[in-house]
Amino acid sequence: MRKLAFTILALMVFAEIADAQSFYSRRRDRKWMFSYGLGFSTYHGDLYAFDQDKLQGFNFNAGFGLRRKIGSQLSLRADFNIYQIQAADSLEHQSGLFPTADPPDRAQRNLSFRARNWELSVMAIFNLIPVNGSYTRRPILNPYLFLGFGISSNNPEALYQGEWYKLRPLQTEGKSYGGTTTIIPYGLGLRFKANQFIDILFEVGRRSTGTDRLDDVSQRHVDLSIFDTIHEGNPETIALAKALSDRAAEAGFRPRGEGLIRGHDDKKDAYYIYQIRLEMYLPDGFFQNLFSPARRKPKFR
Repeated sequence: MRKLAFTILALMVFAEIADAQSFYSRRRDRKWMFSYGLGFSTYHGDLYAFDQDKLQGFNFNAGFGLRRKIGSQLSLRADFNIYQIQAADSLEHQSGLFPTADPPDRAQRNLSFRARNWELSVMAIFNLIPVNGSYTRRPILNPYLFLGFGISSNNPEALYQGEWYKLRPLQTEGKSYGGTTTIIPYGLGLRFKANQFIDILFEVGRRSTGTDRLDDVSQRHVDLSIFDTIHEGNPETIALAKALSDRAAEAGFRPRGEGLIRGHDDKKDAYYIYQIRLEMYLPDGFFQNLFSPARRKPKFR
């Protein structure tokens, strides 16, 4: 991965040097931009309310993208990101989170999760300030909005007795769900012109998802005997599913039992991506030169 990143950056540098030698290069517009960045991420779901809880859910993310300019304000960008989200009831001792006759304290429910996922998306980006003519004439600061569609992996894990276990195969609520989910990314950003060829981007984005199980929590507790049927013939898996379905006993409380609220299924989960990115304006013919047969053909003298 590091070798690939270094190769791409080296090719871009050489292309910039060659293109900069042309006096007329500055008068031409550049339609393709490559960006990469780092940031932090969090999520909103049954184990963590972004607008209520402490900031214990913030984690890392990293990614890269390729943008194509369509008009003076509109462009399309394909993005790939890797992100982590997590939360734990043990870090939030709030009572009355669920409006029921027998509301469980967060400490009693004692659930937790971690997910290291990837996402792939295509987004429309709208600059608030038009950029006409050459890319060199773009403003120093340019706010923008983005909206798109994509897909994300969905594989939550839980820490139990010192080891991380995949929750999705265990079906801790007695139901199966897919390993991917659709996402709708949207948000805003600010583009800062660092020099002729590079912009620095600051982005804040939300991803609405098509699942309520980013955290493996969505409904009421089930009768633990259901796992004897779901995982029939696998006693170790049965025991693990029961242990991770109702974890109240680990915190010193009596088991929650069938019918008591474990989570809510009335709203889908979401997650947030905050990033600082570097975006580079690729020279004319960059992709033709990158994949040219002449570049790959060895030269003999």
